Amino acid sequence: MPNKALNRQQKGAGLGLPMATIGFNMTSPNSEDIYSLIGFTLTYIQVVERSISFVTTYVLQDDDPLTLAKLNSIQAKERKKALGYFIGKVKERATLALPLENLLSDYLKNRNDFIHNNDQIPEWDLNTERGRCVAKQFTVNLLRQAHKVNEIFSALISRWQEQTGIYPPEPHGGEEYIRSIDDKYGAVIDILFMSKT
Repeated sequence: MPNKALNRQQKGAGLGLPMATIGFNMTSPNSEDIYSLIGFTLTYIQVVERSISFVTTYVLQDDDPLTLAKLNSIQAKERKKALGYFIGKVKERATLALPLENLLSDYLKNRNDFIHNNDQIPEWDLNTERGRCVAKQFTVNLLRQAHKVNEIFSALISRWQEQTGIYPPEPHGGEEYIRSIDDKYGAVIDILFMSKT
């Protein structure tokens, strides 16, 4: 008796095509598989967005003190806000060094094209070898940008933790990661994010 659940899982994107037909192998995802790369990048982008949201909520606050009521209100209002909103909040609350401002602008554009408009990316076509190569290059570039943004915002969060004495529990091995980010960006964080005057 055939396993109907397995049979459904092996069908490509609900189109009734075997996964191999659309160039995707569920049994062995790897770095050469554009679909695995896209999925990983989507997941990592969510991590970056949480870091930026954390910075706008806790680190670069407006002048009002942060109370539990204010925090609950912020979280409720901002739950469905887009990345551009949070980057705008960062720019409202801090003067950014030009290279950081350019990185954030490029990252936001590329992230939005990746998420919402990949059909507008020149030559992106997952049905051709050339198009998959373009998609891979674009996605890897976006992933590199996301990683750099995440490291910079993590360094800012680390600086804030030092100033406030608030340290959440770190996952195993997190100390080494934070130390490497601090070594890389800690000395320039005050240049990248300057107080508004």
